[in-house]
Amino acid sequence: MRVLVGYAQYTDRLSYYDDWLDAFIQAPQFDVLGVNVADPAAGDKLQRQLREVDAVVLLHSTNGDTTGYIEPHIEALAGRAVPLLTFVGNEVSLPGSPIAEKRRLFAALKPEFVATQLLIESGRFLFGDVATRDVVAIPHALNPSVFRSGRAAGARRLDIGARAVRYLPHLGDDDRNRLMQWFAANGAARGLQVDISDQRLNREGWANYLNDCRGTVSTEAGTWFLERDDATVNAIRDYVLSTRKGFVLRNDSALRNLGHKMPWWLKSIARRVMRRGPVRHEALVNEQLDYTDIFERFFADRARPLHHGKCISSRHFDAAGTKTCQIMFRGRFNDILKADEHYLALDPDFSNIDAVLAVFNDPSRRQRIADAAFELVSTQHTYQQRVQQVYDLLAETA
Repeated sequence: MRVLVGYAQYTDRLSYYDDWLDAFIQAPQFDVLGVNVADPAAGDKLQRQLREVDAVVLLHSTNGDTTGYIEPHIEALAGRAVPLLTFVGNEVSLPGSPIAEKRRLFAALKPEFVATQLLIESGRFLFGDVATRDVVAIPHALNPSVFRSGRAAGARRLDIGARAVRYLPHLGDDDRNRLMQWFAANGAARGLQVDISDQRLNREGWANYLNDCRGTVSTEAGTWFLERDDATVNAIRDYVLSTRKGFVLRNDSALRNLGHKMPWWLKSIARRVMRRGPVRHEALVNEQLDYTDIFERFFADRARPLHHGKCISSRHFDAAGTKTCQIMFRGRFNDILKADEHYLALDPDFSNIDAVLAVFNDPSRRQRIADAAFELVSTQHTYQQRVQQVYDLLAETA
C-alpha cells in the first residue's frame, strides 16, 4: 500500500517521534511517501502526493505539542479521496496544547480513524465524535533496533536512573514528581547510586543511558482528569497569569513556533534568560508553581472521573527493551504490564518501599522482572506489530 505519512520534524528529544517514523518507512507493507509538515515548502509536495497514495497517516508529531504545523494543510487533507488515520500526541490538557485544539483539527480533517494512546473508552470519550469511522487503541511500542540490552546489569554504573520533565500542576497529578523526588532524596541513604534529572536526551543518548541503569522509576503517563474543552487548565492559566507581575509570554503566543525551530542549545540559553528576567515565558512560570496551591484550588474537591488519561508510554517499552528493571506505582498500563511480573509495584504512599527494594537489590529477582518485561514487549508489542495494525485498518477501508 502506498501511504502518505505526515510528520513534523522540530525536535530530537522525543524518541518515539523517530521510532514511529522509522517503523513506517521500514515496514514492508507500505510504500511510504513522507512529508515533513514543518517544512515551509511542504504544501506543494503534499498536494501532489495526495493524488498518488492509497491512504494517509498523520503521526503524533503533527499535533502533539502544537497543531500549527499541520493547520496550513487542512484544506488539502480534508479534500483527499483516500482514508486517513491520525495519531494523537499528548492526550491531556496542557497550557498551549489543549485538547480542544486537537478536536477542532480533527473535526476539520474528518479522519476515518483516530488512534489513541489511552484506554479505548477514554479515547472514544475525547475523539469519538470527530472520527468518521472509529477511535482505535494503538499505544506506543518497542523499537528493538535501538532499545536493546547492550550491557549486563552488573556492569551498569547506576542503580536508579531517570530522565523526565516535571509534570505541571495543571494536570492535577503529582505522582511522577513525587516518585522521582523520593528516590533523588532517599536513594543514597538506601545504598543506591541514583541519577534523577529533567534533562531530556536524544534517542541514542536515551538508549545508552538506560543501558547504564540497572533500574528506573516511572508511573503511568498522563492524568486522571480529562476534559474535551480544557476548562480547568484555562481557569488555572487565568489564575496564574493574573497573579504574576511583568510581561509573561503565553504558551500559545505566535512566537511559540519560533521557539520550536530553535536548536536545543539555543532553547537552553533562552530558558535561562527568561526564567527570571523582565520578560518571562509561561512555561517557565508554570514550572515554579506550588503544586499544593493549584491542587487545592482546582482539584481537591473533584472525584476522579469515569474517563481518565492514565496510560502506558514509550519510556516503559524503552526500559523493557534494554532490560532495565522498572519501579512504578501500580497501574493498568493499558493492561499490558502486570504488577510484580513486569515491574516492581510500589504503593503510592511508599508503605511497601522496603519490600520493593529488597527484591530490587537481589540481582536474580531483579533480573527475572527485567527479563519478563523484555520477553513480553519484544514478542507482542513492537512497532512492527503496531504498524501491521494500522495496515489492517487501512487495507480494509481502502
